[in-house]
Amino acid sequence: MKRDKRTWGKRLAKLPDKLEAYQKPEDDQSQPPRRLPDTDQERQTLVERLIQEAMAEGKFDNLPGKGKPLDLKENPHLEPGQEWAFGLLKRNGFAPEWIERDKAIRQEMADMRARLRLAWQQRQANPADEGRWPIAVAKFEERLHKLNRQIDDFNLIVPVLSAHRPRLRLEDELRRVQNGFGEG
Repeated sequence: MKRDKRTWGKRLAKLPDKLEAYQKPEDDQSQPPRRLPDTDQERQTLVERLIQEAMAEGKFDNLPGKGKPLDLKENPHLEPGQEWAFGLLKRNGFAPEWIERDKAIRQEMADMRARLRLAWQQRQANPADEGRWPIAVAKFEERLHKLNRQIDDFNLIVPVLSAHRPRLRLEDELRRVQNGFGEG
């Protein structure tokens, strides 16, 4: 017991010297302090410069896994239970409900735009037949209203904010088709 106390006493006595050795060296007073970037552009420029400097110094040369494909089988952001559930869905050809809804929304948008584009092309080919275009626009507007409700429902269940879909506007879609951008 006395021996343990002596050992600890010696260690404690050396502690101030060790702490002093680990202290942060004082900053060089000859250079002014660095100003942190204020804007996104300045931050991006700083990050890019630091990456380029690190590359030039060879700091990325000996990284583990260099030259090997990334292992994307597991999602590190999911809890184990979610990972298991999503894996089960994937192995059986299913996806989470919000992904299935997103696919359905994209398919409906593509179909609606294709029909409107076809009606516009027919109008351009035969300007005398003016009656079909307003009917096509009215049908498109009706489907657009239903699709926007689906988009609203989708946005309520999607777990990732960046996956939210904006509502579609009739004016934008008409302009898109008339300017020749109806494919997207």
